[in-house]
Amino acid sequence: MNSTDTSVMSAAYSIVSGDMYDWSDMSGTVAPPRGPVLTRFAVATASGASHLLVVGPHDLDLLDAVVGRAATTTVVLRAHADAELVAQRYATRPVDVVCGDLRSWSPDRPVDAVLALDGFGRVTTIDASATDWHQIAEHVAALAAPDARLALVVPNPGSPVEQLRSVPPEASDEDADWSFPVHDRAHPRSLADASTRFGGRGYTLWPGIGAPTLAAVPEACSAALAVAHGRPADVPTLREVQPVLGQTLDTLGAPAAAGGWLVVRGLAPSEGVTADPVPPIVGIDRTGVEASWIAAHRSWLVEAMRDSARRDAAGLRRHVRQLRDAVEGAPEHWCGVQVDEIGLDGGRIVPVHESTVKLGETADDILLGLLDELSAYLCATGWRHPWPAGRGRDELSVLLAATVDMTATPSEVRQVRRQREAALTSAGMSPVVPPRPETPDADPSERAKLRDENEALRGQVAWFKQQMRQRQTMTHEVRTAARRDVAALNSRIKELEDQLKARQAPPVSRVAQRASTVRSRARARIGRIPGTRRAARLLRRALRAVRRVVKR
Repeated sequence: MNSTDTSVMSAAYSIVSGDMYDWSDMSGTVAPPRGPVLTRFAVATASGASHLLVVGPHDLDLLDAVVGRAATTTVVLRAHADAELVAQRYATRPVDVVCGDLRSWSPDRPVDAVLALDGFGRVTTIDASATDWHQIAEHVAALAAPDARLALVVPNPGSPVEQLRSVPPEASDEDADWSFPVHDRAHPRSLADASTRFGGRGYTLWPGIGAPTLAAVPEACSAALAVAHGRPADVPTLREVQPVLGQTLDTLGAPAAAGGWLVVRGLAPSEGVTADPVPPIVGIDRTGVEASWIAAHRSWLVEAMRDSARRDAAGLRRHVRQLRDAVEGAPEHWCGVQVDEIGLDGGRIVPVHESTVKLGETADDILLGLLDELSAYLCATGWRHPWPAGRGRDELSVLLAATVDMTATPSEVRQVRRQREAALTSAGMSPVVPPRPETPDADPSERAKLRDENEALRGQVAWFKQQMRQRQTMTHEVRTAARRDVAALNSRIKELEDQLKARQAPPVSRVAQRASTVRSRARARIGRIPGTRRAARLLRRALRAVRRVVKR
């Protein structure tokens, strides 16, 4: 530990071994935990406690909501910059700040509430040997009473959202030094392992652990809720996350697909909490307001995309008709819902939450806007659909509307989209696919420069096309000559093969051939003896005379 300015700092906060200079976790690249959902659990953990222990960095707004709800609060941070910031902020409040490694600190009074919403990843010094999650969990369990309240966040590196978020733009390059994150065996393998370690209750966090918008117990977290909250706000172009989430939810379940886990203890009504128990589902809508949620069994978006991928036009038409009937029946329930917030529950199509945002005036505008968002998902992810390829978002929206006998043109689709995106922006929400940024008008000189560059590029393209035509002509002539030469070679090869077969004929065939010519060869050779032909003529005459005598 560096002793520079230690006396000045130790007057504001305590210092233990493992403290770190020139470092900050609260202002680093990874922001500390924050948001209304985590604040709800933090307030429930700290309310009425005699000694609250805050482990690791937390957002200052979250700390503001916690400080004062417990008789005494102790915050353990490993960086001097963070410890000084927190100590100055709560100099007049009952807050004790400790700077150093968590493993080097021991409380002077019992701890009956522990808050570790940043997990155990930033509680030890980087200069010491690596310590796994289980060892730090044993130390925290030793610091707190057996019945102490607890709120602990555990990351899930196997989450599809975390996997896709970690893909850099250069991941497709051959020389990119990148791979999918590998699960660290030093961390809990599942939510059940982490919950069993502390004897608590597990929640799934969506879409991540930094600022989740939904916390739900596994038995209450349906596919519709997971898909509705699975869209990360910091990566707006990750539209393929919805199909991946749907597949993971079907095969592995909600705990394996969640962006992270939250282990709590002492916050349920069955555990003696009467002031403000935490319900099984805690979530906020996309305007940042806490809302009540409907845990529909399936996601309408995922089911529609699956029918589209199978090119099942009848199934996709059935889902679109269900949506039309629901919107026409109660348009006020659908005016503030986006397409990934639609669920299927017992054959009924329902919104997963009620919203006061108004994204459309009439039922037709609401339906066309939802169909346009479905088209955006299909086009942005390159998803297959029953229609011929090459359809853009506008044309695909028109085709989807035509499946329910709704007449629309591409211009009407664009107009509804602009109105919907303007309403989303005014409400602090984001479209399913962000619009392209509009380029400002360039000055005349810049336009002239761009025009000249365009003409130069056109000339280069024309020259390349001419060269390609010449090469194609030469290639045709070369191919013709090559075909002619190959034909001649094939005929010569056939001739040589016939000669070789004749030479390689078996001896039996040769003997049979010579035996067939013995008679003709013998006759020819006998005919060469002198007097043989005259004797043969006399013999034939005698034979004829004998035949005449016999006939008489």
